[in-house]
Amino acid sequence: MGTLWRTRLRQHQKQQFKYLQLVFNDHFVLVLVILVGALLYGYSQLVKTLVPAWWLRPLLALILTALLSFGQLATLVAPADGTFLLPQTSAFAKFLFKARRYSLLLPSVVLALGALASVPLLAVLKIDPLSGGLTLAAALIIFKDSDLWVALIRSYQGACPIWLRRVSLLAVAFVSVTGSLYWHPALAMVVALALDLTLRWRIGEHFAPERLDWLTLIANEGKRMDRLYRFYNLFTDVPGLSGGVRRRRWLDGIAKLIRPNHRHTWAYLYWRGFLRQTTYLGLYVRLAIVGAAVLMLLKIWWLAGLVGILFVYLVGFQLLPLAGAYDENVFAQLYPVPATQRPRAFQHLTGVLLGILAVLLAVGPALMGRWLIAGLVLACGAVFAGGFTYWYVPWRLQRH
Repeated sequence: MGTLWRTRLRQHQKQQFKYLQLVFNDHFVLVLVILVGALLYGYSQLVKTLVPAWWLRPLLALILTALLSFGQLATLVAPADGTFLLPQTSAFAKFLFKARRYSLLLPSVVLALGALASVPLLAVLKIDPLSGGLTLAAALIIFKDSDLWVALIRSYQGACPIWLRRVSLLAVAFVSVTGSLYWHPALAMVVALALDLTLRWRIGEHFAPERLDWLTLIANEGKRMDRLYRFYNLFTDVPGLSGGVRRRRWLDGIAKLIRPNHRHTWAYLYWRGFLRQTTYLGLYVRLAIVGAAVLMLLKIWWLAGLVGILFVYLVGFQLLPLAGAYDENVFAQLYPVPATQRPRAFQHLTGVLLGILAVLLAVGPALMGRWLIAGLVLACGAVFAGGFTYWYVPWRLQRH
């Protein structure tokens, strides 16, 4: 099992590095550095205005507890494992233990950074920043270790008692972190350590080989990789990525705005595809909300304009695969419509959606009363949306 794990891990890391090189290119890294710098500057200015109010401790604990949900159990299992590795179910527990340790690496970094970002707030709460930050980071990492143990136990049928659920673990983490902020984060570290040691002490009772749920294990890993690839798909094309179709009756009114006649055949089809396919509408809404929330925090006008352009680009790039979504449909090739109607319909869809997105992004700073920044975001987003729609989209469709 050790050899199998090392082989799987090398293959997985090689594939992830390939996509990460495309995601973190020079332009995106530059924008990311500027954005992080601006957020750190805004955070430093905000900390100077804070006082130890009653809501500060629960809010900080809630944010840190939310960070515990970052990162899932990465088992790296393949669909064929349920058949070919079934005779090795007893030894497969060693594979899963290695996967659990590997799954702890990235969340530990994120949690350590979260604890580091909390150090100025600890000073506001009259807690020693050095010892408080170290013990808080240790507590969060130990809680995450327990969370991964729970995820591993749940891979075995009937092995996880009702009280041992992720929600229960997060509730214990929230209560202990909140209480420790009134005294010292060492209290949360003690609670986390006691919980983790208890799990490790009783862990052997849960891993009966005959209870391993291969189907659930494979399905969970497939969902995890699907979410990861959808993130990569925001920046580059990911082969084989597909989504489901869901009827959304409450959006039928939008589709009815387009007349289902001969002149609007492809426009009607593309709009229906966008509204019903889970791949596109969900990402559009999420990126619009995240973009507006980020722009609410930015006070630097030129940075807000760059961030607005970045989100318009991400959404526009994500919409491009919809242009070829019906290439494999034989009936789409039989439509008696001009060949020029299809690219024009897709351009119209892209232009309208990106224009609406520019308006939604401008709502963020407008809600904070920054009308100049809101107008700049709207102007930059609209101009970039026009260039993307009438220059980049035709060029990509010709290549397609």
